[in-house]
Amino acid sequence: MPPRAPPVSPTGKAPARGLSPRAVSDLLLHARASSTDLRPGTAPIGVTLPGVLREAGARDEEALAARLLSSWSDIVRAHVDAGTHEVSLSGGVDSAALCAMAARHAPGKVRAWTMDVHFADAVERSNARRMAKMTGAELVDVLVPDAVLPDLFEHAVLANQTVILNARAVASYVFYREARRQGAGPVLLSGAGADEVLQGTPGVLGSAKARVDEDRALAARVLVAVDNSWTSLRAGSRDHGAARGAVDNSGRARSEALEGDQESKPSIPSGNLGSDQAVGPREDPTPVDNLRTVSEGGSDDHAPRALPVDNLGTGLAAPWELPSEDALPSEELRYAKWVLSELVLPPELRGARAHGLTVRTPYLDEGFARVALALPESVLLRDGFGKWLFRHAVRSLVPEEVRLARKTPRYGHTALSSPVRSRWLELYRAWLSPARLEPLQVIDSRAVLGLLERYIRLSPDDPRAGPMDRLLMRLMSLAMLQAPTEAPP
Repeated sequence: MPPRAPPVSPTGKAPARGLSPRAVSDLLLHARASSTDLRPGTAPIGVTLPGVLREAGARDEEALAARLLSSWSDIVRAHVDAGTHEVSLSGGVDSAALCAMAARHAPGKVRAWTMDVHFADAVERSNARRMAKMTGAELVDVLVPDAVLPDLFEHAVLANQTVILNARAVASYVFYREARRQGAGPVLLSGAGADEVLQGTPGVLGSAKARVDEDRALAARVLVAVDNSWTSLRAGSRDHGAARGAVDNSGRARSEALEGDQESKPSIPSGNLGSDQAVGPREDPTPVDNLRTVSEGGSDDHAPRALPVDNLGTGLAAPWELPSEDALPSEELRYAKWVLSELVLPPELRGARAHGLTVRTPYLDEGFARVALALPESVLLRDGFGKWLFRHAVRSLVPEEVRLARKTPRYGHTALSSPVRSRWLELYRAWLSPARLEPLQVIDSRAVLGLLERYIRLSPDDPRAGPMDRLLMRLMSLAMLQAPTEAPP
């Protein structure tokens, strides 16, 4: 897709303000409590998790399982009774249980939608077909061709109103577009959020922190030099103000100070019946050596810049640990809220909404989440499985082969491994050009071009490819979010 001319307002003038330089830097360095409010006026995704702590020890496991299943049944029945009979069915245990419970409360009325995309897990797709047949649900298989993913990347970014970092998020956007064309909706139920309230991925915090470190180290190489009064933020800063002190590598001032953006806090429904809740798309949990990630050679390489520190000299905290107005009482809850609002739910909620669909997330309804988040950890993590008690509780709904299937990351391959690799790289070159990056004010476009050239030379299974792809997609997303606000040439 060639670079497009930025649109102008009805008066013939483009809006004067775009992304704050500080917001751009903060996002790339994970130095913000939230990145979903990049653009003024964008309504944040409301994620309301009950501030409950897990019980220290297990009581009667069968009683806990019965209570969990009863709560789950009540939540799904409320959605079904309200007239929602359509389910997004990937074939994992979460969507399988959702389809089965909906079919129990509305026999013969459920329609299940599944996605046929090249990185979908073959076992899960087979399980989706099995669940539809077993529950009597009508199955609609939505084809998402590989070639449309790069072509619709920009559309997905603008619909999500935040950065995209993997092809899964684009596939979700296309999935909902095609489902709507085929008659889905207006409301679908999604299994999103189950992992976050039921500890579905053992070790997720450690691997997430490793990815944050990777992202920060790599981002430091493409950000222009700045003084310690700006990029080196005190923990918890959500300032959208200007890049005071931002300078390029020659020491010259990059931009004049801008007025700080006003945070918009409209009233958003909670994530319960009929509400939006903060996908994705999730990353491969395998940590990558940060030294290998950021030390690939090349004559055009820039010396790695030191990671930023706050004014007390300490390293930046994990983004979910940055102070916020409604801090939750445990790291698990703070991480869950962050990953839902930043990664999991924008493609689900905003991507669907762009096509006139409303996605609802029963696993995040307050009644079920309160029960799930109070469960002892000992009944959720067992024999390498996450969500153990839930898997046990739904044994009457979901066959063993489905409920005990190992979780497979479905984040989407990098551009290097895509069947339409050349199309992705064409898109990267178009949007990672100096003309597109310079308006962001804090990006060293020469460093980005050098990184892109090194990325292109990697093999798809190189451990450096994932972190580099995340950064390149973030930069491309930021350029796309900035473009509509630029003045026409």
